[in-house]
Amino acid sequence: MIRTVIVGGGMVGLTLARLLRARGHAPVVLERGPAGAYQPRGFMLGYQGFEAFEELGILDRLRAAGRDVGAAQNGAPIGVAVDVGEVMRALAEDVPVAHGESVTGLVRDGGRVTGVVTEGPGGRAVVEADLVVACDGRGSPVRGWAGLEAELHPLNDAYLSFLSAVPTRQLFGFRYMSDGGMITMLGWPQGGTASRRIDKVGREAATAPDLALFRAGFAELLPEAAEVLEHLSSWDEVRYVEPQLLRCPRWWVPGVVVIGDSAHTFGPDTGVGAGIGLQDA
Repeated sequence: MIRTVIVGGGMVGLTLARLLRARGHAPVVLERGPAGAYQPRGFMLGYQGFEAFEELGILDRLRAAGRDVGAAQNGAPIGVAVDVGEVMRALAEDVPVAHGESVTGLVRDGGRVTGVVTEGPGGRAVVEADLVVACDGRGSPVRGWAGLEAELHPLNDAYLSFLSAVPTRQLFGFRYMSDGGMITMLGWPQGGTASRRIDKVGREAATAPDLALFRAGFAELLPEAAEVLEHLSSWDEVRYVEPQLLRCPRWWVPGVVVIGDSAHTFGPDTGVGAGIGLQDA
């Protein structure tokens, strides 16, 4: 049996672990964060990830907890808007994860990686592996230690986004602005999110206007977002992000493979990042 170490217990890492376990393997999943932790955010599961979730038997469960988005020619949805917490909880079931374990380096035997070095509650340890899979995000330390180069391409725009924990009646809405920007909202049974693409001006400048004027302008441009805007009461609830695209021309060396955001990160407008990561798994 191949000894597989998965670095990162996020959506892609947990999906890979479950798919391997379904095939009789017992991967070791190392996650530096605590159990049950995830970043609350608006999430649309694209059709690219359906195959993996259908094999794991959780696609119907997530569709029942969310809202179908659009329809393909065969009648199946092209996406599912669902609380990301629902996804993470479904994936985490029956998957042993070593939480609080930070990977600090790779172990090599000649030209091949044969394990990882970790620091955790029990101190320093070496975990041997036939294959190390990096699911540790865009800044992937494992990718760097393995000598795999990543090409970063900053976008010309930034994004302001915010969440509401109140369910929305509206599923989706967007408008393209005359200046080339875009304004969107996405709703699911447990809440909603809205976002606006703006110039890269820094968080301080982006959040300098009066919040009431920002809310009024947003609602005028995208009335569908009114339910999400209603509960926005502070600039502290607004996230300012300057995204970067990432491409990893070479995604493996002997003993290491990088997948998901560690290998490729897409812009927020594409809506395919998580789905492609699940295809990787």
